[in-house]
Amino acid sequence: MTAIPSTPAGRKPASGFDQMSSWSRDVRFASGCILMVFATTHFLNHALGIFGVAAMEAAQEWRYWFWHSWVGTVALYGSLIVHPVFALLRVAQRRTFRMPMREVIQIILGVAIPLLLIDHIVGTRVQGSLFGQDESYHAVLRRLWPGLALSQSFLLLLVWTHGVIGLHFTFRARDAYASWRDPFLLVSILIPLLAIIGFSVAGREAQMMALPPELYTANQVDAFNLHVTWAKRAFFGLIGGFAGFVVLRELRARALGAIAVRFVGHGVRRVVPGPTLLEIFRRFGIPHAALCGGRARCATCRVLVLDGGDDLPPPAQAEARLLRRISAGDHVRLACQIRPKRDLQVQILLAAKQRGAGPSGTVDPDDRIGKRGLTVMVADLRAFTALSERQLPHELMTLLNRFYDEMSQAIAAHGGRIEAIYGDGLMAVFGLETTPGRAGAAAIAAAGDMVRAVDALNREYANGLPLPLRIGIGIHGGQTIVGAVENESMGRREITVGETVMIASQLEAATRRLLSDIVVSAETVSATGRSYRDTVPHKIAVKGRDKPMQVYGFGSTPAGAATVIESAPGAPAEQKPI
Repeated sequence: MTAIPSTPAGRKPASGFDQMSSWSRDVRFASGCILMVFATTHFLNHALGIFGVAAMEAAQEWRYWFWHSWVGTVALYGSLIVHPVFALLRVAQRRTFRMPMREVIQIILGVAIPLLLIDHIVGTRVQGSLFGQDESYHAVLRRLWPGLALSQSFLLLLVWTHGVIGLHFTFRARDAYASWRDPFLLVSILIPLLAIIGFSVAGREAQMMALPPELYTANQVDAFNLHVTWAKRAFFGLIGGFAGFVVLRELRARALGAIAVRFVGHGVRRVVPGPTLLEIFRRFGIPHAALCGGRARCATCRVLVLDGGDDLPPPAQAEARLLRRISAGDHVRLACQIRPKRDLQVQILLAAKQRGAGPSGTVDPDDRIGKRGLTVMVADLRAFTALSERQLPHELMTLLNRFYDEMSQAIAAHGGRIEAIYGDGLMAVFGLETTPGRAGAAAIAAAGDMVRAVDALNREYANGLPLPLRIGIGIHGGQTIVGAVENESMGRREITVGETVMIASQLEAATRRLLSDIVVSAETVSATGRSYRDTVPHKIAVKGRDKPMQVYGFGSTPAGAATVIESAPGAPAEQKPI
């Protein structure tokens, strides 16, 4: 369990809202997950209507077993109360309503859903509990179809969209999310679509059932109208209370006077105390990044506090945990978590260009940025310097064009993509659309084709080359950081960086010492699940790793002896037999 950091001397303790923010976020998330689980089971039950009302009612018995138990009832209706209350609390904490459109949509959905949901809850669960009204699918479908079919389908889409948006922006900053984002999107589309189809099919079937019409007593009608009216009044009263709180808070803040917040590179802004630094960015349209929308789940909004940091409260638990995770400096804070009450000077650490900002200055990082498991290939022509000294410039460029044409075809044929070309070498990645095992196999196969293509070029240019072409290829698979860099001079370029790229580069350099055309890490070979002939095991020292790394040499390495290659940084390698 992570301890809450103590308050250093000279610092004021966090305000009530700041102390509440961390645990209220967890409560809101947990209650939202419970509601999403209920909605998922409910909508899947709807989808069974494709097979008829009988299938829906058979599944409903299993669903009722939990949700009608006292545990399920408390969890469900507790979440129905807690989630909107804490969501309104978070809205009330805002000091500006300039925000990304996705957050505006979430707030609108959050207000609209309860108003449509009240009638549905009272008409089913409440009336069923008070008057024993039939809650089976065939009875409810007859009440809803066709008169209320459109409004209920609209409610279904609102609930599902609200939940999916919340889950997406909660998890998109997580490294693992990239691997299951596409399946999540597919499921997010299929469930409501199948639910509406099942509702339509079953609704028509229920209307054709030879059953007597339902009769309602005056007490039932009066009770329904009374409960709906009081529930909506309570909800509007809750919204009105929060609106009144926001107005009173703003009046009080303005009466206290303004403070000066200096943003390095963006001038000084005078604001009344209360809003977070992130909200100040949004209010004045200062370009900034905010991947998680101000929930302390990412660190893209972090700033360096240059002056006034002693007057800020210490980081709350969520902020402190995230700052430790990224090894932030002593004066680095999350803009979404600090509310300056005195003059402050900060510098945005992840600067964003104005052209990429929305009306509020928000710059959402590209969803494609993140960690991915890829196989990286680094290839390099050997003795290129000697070759370039003996060739005429035109001949050399013609040869390089042919070389890169053959290499790109070999790589593309196996699903790879060239990421960079640097003079006499290139870097390619595999696994953008497949599993790590298949990516490793594809990279090894592509390397074999590249070696054969170089042999073909040697035969073609046999009489025109002062020395034959040779290529060295290093292959390693693992976690990489993918994204894009962009500026006005070079435009936008997709790049892959990280330890995996560094190791692949060192394996390429080791091809000269091991006398192999291709060197592949043992991890990559193992991931393919295949065995390769004519390979020789080696162990090489890799910068950044304490132990030698197991690799396999392909190609011209003599079979038999395994060697250990050890070298100090900057020193030539020495081969020692095991």
